[in-house]
Formats: sequence, C-alpha cells, structure tokens
Amino acid sequence: MDSHSRSRPVNPKQERSRHTLHRLLSAAEALLEHGGLEAATVPAIAKAAGLSVGVVYRRFPDKDVLLREVHARFFESFARPIVQTSEAKIADVIIETAAMYRRKRGLVRALILYARAHPDPQFRETARRLHHATLFRLKALLLSRTADMKAVDFALAAATAILQNAALEEHWPQRLDEDLVRLVFRYLGIKEKP
Repeated sequence: MDSHSRSRPVNPKQERSRHTLHRLLSAAEALLEHGGLEAATVPAIAKAAGLSVGVVYRRFPDKDVLLREVHARFFESFARPIVQTSEAKIADVIIETAAMYRRKRGLVRALILYARAHPDPQFRETARRLHHATLFRLKALLLSRTADMKAVDFALAAATAILQNAALEEHWPQRLDEDLVRLVFRYLGIKEKP
C-alpha cells in the first residue's frame, strides 16, 4: 500500500459520521489502555464501539491506519492543553505532563510500543515528533529562562525518555513528577518564580 493511502482519514462532515469515528477511536483507545496491542483487534474494536466489522473497514482500510489515527488523536489532544497554557509555571507543566502519562499509562505504553515497532520509518518519525510536541510549551517556557537551546533540548529529551520509560515499566516510580522538576531545574540552573 502506498504512503498516500496510509494517510489520516479526512474528518467527516456529517455529525453521524463524526460520532461513528469518535466511537471507533474511543473503543480502540479503551482496548489499548486495558489490554494492550493484542486486545485491539478489528473485531474487538467494532464490538466495543457497538458497530459491525464492516463499518470499521469502510472507515479504515486496515487496523494499522486505525491505530495511526488513535496515536495522532491521543498525542495531539494531550499536547493541546499544555500548549494553550500561556502563563503556566514550568513545574506545573512538568507535573501535568507526568500526571497524564501516569493516568493513561496503559494507552501510552501501547502507543509507544506500536510506534517503536512500526515498519514505516516515516511513521516512526511522525510519532517521535508527536511525543516531543507534548513538551513543546515547556520548551518555550524554559527558553524564557535560559538562552542555552542545547541544554533545554537535552533536558526535554531526558524528561521525555524518563516519562516514556516509566510508562513502559510495571510500576510507576514514586514522586516521579517532583524528581523530573528537580532534574530539569537543576540541570538548567533555573528557579521557578513564585
């Protein structure tokens, strides 16, 4: 299948179609959250959404295209509130990001594993950019405190790697959010304004 046919589906114009799409993606997310990639089969997604398998295949040519859409929807919706926060404190953004990874750990774990094992290098790069976009607002906030772009990039790469690793582990580390705040602040030598 060529890369064009693997592109994201166009947003449907009719309300009923939008609702069907939402049901499918939400059902896939729930299955990924609670059962991982193995649980998110097309028949299971259709059943969880209360739809027929045929409806799934009319919307998505295969499971891969559906999972790509779930991946994009999750990380775009996750990044949106962080990016829209104009006066956020750095610590608050780090803590909220860690909290979202913790709350949705099963889903995050499944999506990370899906992206890492994906055979399409273009999709892997898109997935990597989406993961990093979740911390985009934090980068702007950090650059307002230090002009060292390389140090900020390294601090964010370290925080992202730690969060992704925590999502993949069996148990969430205690005080991870506070430890991430400390790591970023100490590495960059900045202090949070009260």
